[in-house]
Amino acid sequence: MTTNQTRPRQLHYQITQSDHDALRSRLSAGTTSTASCVHRMFFASYRDRTAAQPIEELLVPAQEEARFTLQYMDNDPSYLILERRQDGDRTSAMVTEAECRALLSGETDWLLERRNPVLLDFYDGLTERMLLPQVLVSYRREVYIPEGLGLWVALDTDLRATLQHMDFLDPQRLAADTAEQEGRILMEIGYSDTIPDQVLCLLEETAPRRRLLQRR
Repeated sequence: MTTNQTRPRQLHYQITQSDHDALRSRLSAGTTSTASCVHRMFFASYRDRTAAQPIEELLVPAQEEARFTLQYMDNDPSYLILERRQDGDRTSAMVTEAECRALLSGETDWLLERRNPVLLDFYDGLTERMLLPQVLVSYRREVYIPEGLGLWVALDTDLRATLQHMDFLDPQRLAADTAEQEGRILMEIGYSDTIPDQVLCLLEETAPRRRLLQRR
């Protein structure tokens, strides 16, 4: 199965814990919300120097070349998604746990056997661009969707990174790999046209402390 999505306009900020708590309290009223734990593995060429990038730059890629990530939710690696991002669009395909384990072991023939366009493009990236699994990022995401406003706000907490890609499918080992890190907090806003005034007022409360990462 392949899915295609056009990403809306987005704003990405790094915020403080106190501002996160205040935003979370305000957003909880009158919104639909979901929460999940996310584990993402980024693939890059050895020429891209991904390992030296801050977590925030990994989550907010600016490059035009196709970028691939593999992720699963809520500590359940039995269902994974390979996502391809390029020029503001993203396309994804489902990957099984067995296929992911084969990939981590260096086996790639199954990508050709699936005959999925996303997986075939990924295979080309592995063989032609020399993509390799590099940084892993784990975080907890809460998404708030205010009713009738045409936008969503995501609060990502406890962002942590590791280079131990062979631990990707073991959440407990991932937690141990990053136990000494201080988790970071990001806020992401997705909107199709404009940000309503009431949301802008809410965001102004964090303006003195937040840091804009990228606007798309």
